[in-house]
Amino acid sequence: MRNRCLPTRLILRNVGLALALVAGGVMLSAEIHASANQQQQKTESLRRMFVYQILVGAEQQH
Repeated sequence: MRNRCLPTRLILRNVGLALALVAGGVMLSAEIHASANQQQQKTESLRRMFVYQILVGAEQQH
């Protein structure tokens, strides 16, 4: 009976492809997380600026 197994290069190619897909998924996840975090910081900054403008406007009226 013949020994039937995949050639080494096919195994290495498949392992490399799997690692590349996992790495791509991790990088995409990190980009999405960083973008969401940056948007949250921008929103917080806009809120603070809005409150500051209200306080400055109230002080100028008195």
